[in-house]
Formats: sequence, C-alpha cells, structure tokens
Amino acid sequence: MINSWFTLEKCARYFDGLYRDAVLERCISFRKNELMMLFRDRKPLLVHLGAPFQYCTTVREPLSAKRESIRIFPGIENPVVESVGILPAERVIRFQFKNAGRLSLVFLSNRGNVVYEQTGETEYFKKHIQIDPEILQKGPASAYASLEEDPRFSLYWKRNIAAVLGTKDYSRILEILQRSVGGEMNGRFVLQPQKGEFDPDRFYANYRKFVSHFLQESRFRDEYKSLEGQITAELERLQRQLGTIRMEADLEQRALQYRNYADTLAACRYQIADRPDAFEIPELYRREGMPQSIPLKTDRDIAGNIDHYYALARDTEIRIAAERRRREDLRAEYARFESLYRSLKKISAYPELQDWKKAQAGQLSSAARSPENTEKRPYREFLVDGWRIWVGKSARDNEELTFKLAAKTDLWLHVRYGTGSHVILKKDGKKQVPKEILLQAAALAARFSEQKHSGLVTVVCTERKYVSKIKGAGTGKVRYQFERDILAEPASTDL
Repeated sequence: MINSWFTLEKCARYFDGLYRDAVLERCISFRKNELMMLFRDRKPLLVHLGAPFQYCTTVREPLSAKRESIRIFPGIENPVVESVGILPAERVIRFQFKNAGRLSLVFLSNRGNVVYEQTGETEYFKKHIQIDPEILQKGPASAYASLEEDPRFSLYWKRNIAAVLGTKDYSRILEILQRSVGGEMNGRFVLQPQKGEFDPDRFYANYRKFVSHFLQESRFRDEYKSLEGQITAELERLQRQLGTIRMEADLEQRALQYRNYADTLAACRYQIADRPDAFEIPELYRREGMPQSIPLKTDRDIAGNIDHYYALARDTEIRIAAERRRREDLRAEYARFESLYRSLKKISAYPELQDWKKAQAGQLSSAARSPENTEKRPYREFLVDGWRIWVGKSARDNEELTFKLAAKTDLWLHVRYGTGSHVILKKDGKKQVPKEILLQAAALAARFSEQKHSGLVTVVCTERKYVSKIKGAGTGKVRYQFERDILAEPASTDL
C-alpha cells in the first residue's frame, strides 16, 4: 500500500501541515527519475519516480545539489504554497500556489511524473511521458457504495484487503484506513488497524522509516551482488592465470638440456665438422634422459652455436625464476581474495557492508581494475616480487603512460638506441629499488623494443620528472636527463 491512494492522502495531509505558506525556490534534478523541491527555510522534498517503487519524502539538501543539478521548471519563481492535497480518486498529490499555479506529483505505475501548470501552460518533468489532462482536473469527491466500485482501491487490494484488515465490511474498512498510521507487514507498507485517532506525525515517521529501510535493503542486495560478482570474477581470473604457468619441471628439463648441449659442444668443439646441421654426441658425453644428437644452426659456426645454447639456457633459467615468483604472487593473491570472499559471506546488513567496503577499499580497487579493464589500459602490467612494471603498448599509449599515469618519482626506462616502449617502474612510495627488480624492468624495456633479438641492450633509466616532450616531434618522442645506463638481456617472454 506504499503507493495506494490512502497512503498518499495521508502524505498530502502531512505535507500540507509542513509546507503551507512555504516558498518554493526551485525544482532540481541530479539523478534519473528524481526531482527535488527546494523550499525556503523548510526541508527539501524528494520525489522518486523509478524503481523499486515511487515515493516522496523529506531529505537533507545534498552538497552536490548546487554543483551538479539541472534546474527543472525554470518558470517557477518563488511561489507561496497555498495548500497541499490529493485529487479525489487519483494518486496525484497537488501543491496549489497562491499565484494560481500548481504542481502535481503523479504516482501512476510506469507513468509517474511531475507536472507544473501556470497561466494555461503545462510543463512535464519527464517529457517523454504525457499525462491525460482529465486526470489532472480536480473533480468533486464522490461517495462510493461498495469496495468493488471504489476506484481508490487497486485490484490487488480489492481481493486481499479483507484478509489483511480482518473485515469485509466496506464502511469498517474505510474507518480503519482513515485512522491507521501504517506499518510494515511481510515486506509491505500496510495501513493496519489501530486504536485511537490518526496522528499525521506518527504516520509519516512510519512511512519514512519503511522507505529508508526498504531502500537500504534493496541497496544492500544490489551492492552485495555486485561485490560478490567482482570477487568471483577476480578469483576466476587468478585461477586462469595460474593455469597458464608452465610446469616448472618441464622448464627445468629444458634448461638442463640447453646447458648440456652447450657444455657438450664446448668439450667437443674440435671434433665437429664445419657448419653441420647436427652433431652426434660421443658415447662418453651422453647423459641418461638426454637426446643423443644436438641440432645445430648452419648459419653459425661452432662458437655461435655454443653461445646460442648457453643463451637459451640462461633465458629458460630466468623464466623458471620468473614463473616461480609469478606463481607465488598469484597464489598469495588468490588466497587474499578467497579470504575476502569468505568475510563477505558473513555480512548480512547494509551498515556492516559499508564498514567492510571501507576496510577492504584497497583490495577491492585492485580487483576492479584487473579483469576486463586491463585490455583498455594503455599499458601491459607485470608484477615482480610485489613491484609493478608498466610497459606502453603504442606511441600514443607511451605518451599517456609517461605524462598522465606515471608519478614524477617513478622510474622511467627506454632503450638508448632505437624505438621501443616506455617502461615505468612504479615505486608506490618506496625509496629504494632492488637491483634485480631494476634489471627485470630493463629486460622488459629491451624486450619491447626493436632490439629485442640482440644479446645485450643498453637501456637508460631516470626518474619520470626528468622526462619531457620534444616540441614539434612525433607522438611519444621525448628527451631525458640525469639518466644512467643499464646493460640488459631482453626478456625471452612476458613475465
């Protein structure tokens, strides 16, 4: 019965006592389906015409109202309220002004609106929803002989009112509804039987309490569902990433094989013909579980093949260490989000949820930026022992990364010679960067450059505040100072 004629009639009586002789300064809107009426020296009245149900209630004026609001009905110029009432058989609360203007709050299912009428002109708050003019014409109150012919009752309440109020007598039903101050029953606002006369203040307190509680419960369900989905998506993402990590034993076997190839070739270098495509390992150097023949690159001499296999061994060993760290980081992150999910499951009330969100704000924000949003970012992110390394995806992304997203104290890296991605090593308030982390960042700068196939690459490193755009140069072109050089092998794979 929250939107029944009888409930709205009691609201109109309460508002008549509150707003009679008040000055309506303006009407504003700063949220879809909501209009706020701002009165001089009186509480604002909020009219909500959307889900989960329509209502009107007094509120505080939000701080954002003046900054972000849109003015509605600019023709309203401080009219004085003469009276507030309800149309005899329609769910329309009407503010009648002393200047002959009027503002109608129309509470009709799927057609809720606010209508302002003045000197023959009609304006609508929701312009795409037109109201039949006959509805707004206030006719005389009618006397009805029975519940069935009374248009103030919906079909639902005509069928169920007797069960709720405990009587089928139409006169008795009207008497109960007139006296009731309302209350919650099975999740609904119902005008229940009560002793004594009608008290508008008690009624409005119950009405406002129900609206606030219902909205809080609705908000709780929506926010809880959103947070649960967000955490679940993050757990699924972490599970997928854990599944993509190569088995450590396979990589260790490959590194051992590459190093065995290099050691064997070095020991037998004088037994190998000039530039063959394979070398049959002598029985003396054969090892159990290893291939008996070594593939060779014919475009390299034996020294080049030895260096090639040693480089592959080193790269694979680096990858093993990186994969191990990555797996540990992902497992730790997965455990944190599992704990977060378990703590969310214990929450059953909106105030608890708000406190929980404040306490977990940092972890929730990291989840929000992890899944689908990653592809929209102008950089790839690598996590190495808790340090974040950002690598630009294109020239335009490089510029955005360096000059819009990086902090001035973050470290900026780039290959000294040639083109490549801008790399940002996030310090996140830390003062000292471990040498191995700096080398990993330099390896990524080399990897995402035109020198990615070189053995050693010179990478420059400086703080972001010492990097500036070159006027008139192309996108992503910069100059830097106070740099230092780092020699790095290009990372063989994304960490």
